[in-house]
Amino acid sequence: MGLISFFDSKDCEWADMTVVVAGAPLTKIRGIRYKASKEKQLLHAAGDEPVSIQSGNRSYEGHIRVLKGALDDLNRAAQAAGGDDILDMQFDIVVAYKARGARMLQTDTLVGVEVKDFEVGWDQGAKNMDITLPIVFLKLLAA
Repeated sequence: MGLISFFDSKDCEWADMTVVVAGAPLTKIRGIRYKASKEKQLLHAAGDEPVSIQSGNRSYEGHIRVLKGALDDLNRAAQAAGGDDILDMQFDIVVAYKARGARMLQTDTLVGVEVKDFEVGWDQGAKNMDITLPIVFLKLLAA
């Protein structure tokens, strides 16, 4: 019988992950999501069943949720590089999942990341401000 790997809650935890943005650790991160997709459609010919699946362009997108202080830091970095704010920056993001148990170190590199927009706002009684930064990027490298 082959080796079956069952889910283990110790396999990957938030504390096992580090995120580096533009070469600097991002410690004021509250969440990150990223995905790769590829256009796909069924190709029909004779009969009513598809004969193949055709594919097209790849695309990459996601979002980072940070505390307002992280947005302030990123905007200052953009200004130091000659831009107005984070919307003028392009950078890489490296997400590293440290080795634990049988799991080896894994890194995902989001290449050529740009932030699409940001919105700042407060709610009554808030203890902190989370800001979601929608991103697009050029390539996802997994190692």
